[in-house]
Order: sequence, then structure tokens, then C-alpha cells
Amino acid sequence: QSGINKMIGFCTYALISLLLIQNVRSQESPSPPYLAPWFLLEDGDSAICAAEAPTRNPSATKIILPEEEPTGICIKFPSPFKWMHEKMIRGPCANTCCEGIPPAVQDKFIGVKYPKWYVPGTKDIFQAPLYFRGNLYDGDEKEACVINDDGSTVLVKGKITNYNPNTKCGLMNPDEKQLEEPCS
Repeated sequence: QSGINKMIGFCTYALISLLLIQNVRSQESPSPPYLAPWFLLEDGDSAICAAEAPTRNPSATKIILPEEEPTGICIKFPSPFKWMHEKMIRGPCANTCCEGIPPAVQDKFIGVKYPKWYVPGTKDIFQAPLYFRGNLYDGDEKEACVINDDGSTVLVKGKITNYNPNTKCGLMNPDEKQLEEPCS
């Protein structure tokens, strides 16, 4: 009997330990890629961000800033879970949407090579992520003409992801299978 009681005691201890570990892990920061909720706000601080958040419809997307707007945002970082105000660095832009780069990680963006591309039927050439702007939805299909190093072009099709209804900016995620058809 004593051995069975010890085994039951050990199993109970192990089960409680696992539950405690799981509980602690569930309270930790989410693992990457975590998309923090954010919204545009030119000037502010943590308290102003927290007060404004309920009326600003924060969106948990990649930070893509409208080209004509200031770079101030309120963002709810994963650890600690509280609102903070940040001034982003405006990165490369396309279709009036720009990469929002947090100052703390700007070094990671040095030397990043973005594709040269344009929207079929237009003349504006961008060297930036495949950003689109307008009344879009995640999953909307878009096309881009990517310019290769030799000057040839290829039509790339994909779907909008990370669309933020507050900024009306989204990122085109190219389909995995692409036909190597030239762009006109």
C-alpha cells in the first residue's frame, strides 16, 4: 500500500506542477510573431493612449503608416500588457503606405533590400514592401509587377494581409505558386 500511496502522491504532485507551469506560461508574453494592437496618435503618453484606446478601434496588424500622417502611435506591447506611446521611424513607402519602424529595432532594417515594383497599369515605381491602400479587406486579391535585376518584369499575384481599417493600408502577401508571366 505504501508504494501505491507514494506513486499517487508523486502523480498528484507532477500533475499540479504541470498545471502551475502551464498557468505561468499562459501569462507570459505571446511568442513571435506577435502583432500588437495599435492606433495613430501624434502626441501622447501611456495614460492618454489607454484613455483613447476604446474609441480608436486599435488594430493588431503590422505597423504600416499612412505617408501623410505623423509617425506617433499608441501600441499595447505584449510585456508588460499596457499602452505606450511611440514615435515610429518612417521607412520605405508604396501607394502612400509606409513601413513603421520602432526606434528600438531600427538597426534590423539597415541593409534590407526591398523589391522594385509597380501596380499594373500605373507608372509609379516603388522600392518598398508590397503595400496597398484603399477600402480593402484581408484576403482581397492584388497584383504587382516586380522588376528583376535585369530589368525584366514578372506579374506577382497575392492577397492582402495585415489590413488596418484605421489607416486603410495593407500588405500584399504573394501566392506561393506564381506563373512566370511577364508584366505589361
